[in-house]
Amino acid sequence: MYITIKSIKKTLGKYIEYMDLYIGIPALFLFLILFSFTNFKLISFIYLTVVIFLMLPINLSKKNRMYKVMFLVFYFLIKVKEYSYYKNKKGE
Repeated sequence: MYITIKSIKKTLGKYIEYMDLYIGIPALFLFLILFSFTNFKLISFIYLTVVIFLMLPINLSKKNRMYKVMFLVFYFLIKVKEYSYYKNKKGE
């Protein structure tokens, strides 16, 4: 008899993970500081819009957030790529 679990990730309910809170709460406090104590009101709204966009769930799964997809895209763009080219000679 095997005991299986759905996920080893720590969750706070149905679709909220701890990683979402680790990213979302500091982002919220940074927005509040930028909006309240500086002259960067427009920049703080742009920042809040980007953070909300990154926290949206995507269609693949409700647990996958856009920031995970953006991390994978940036990882793909900056990783070292090695290409191999082989030329076949005709007649051999």
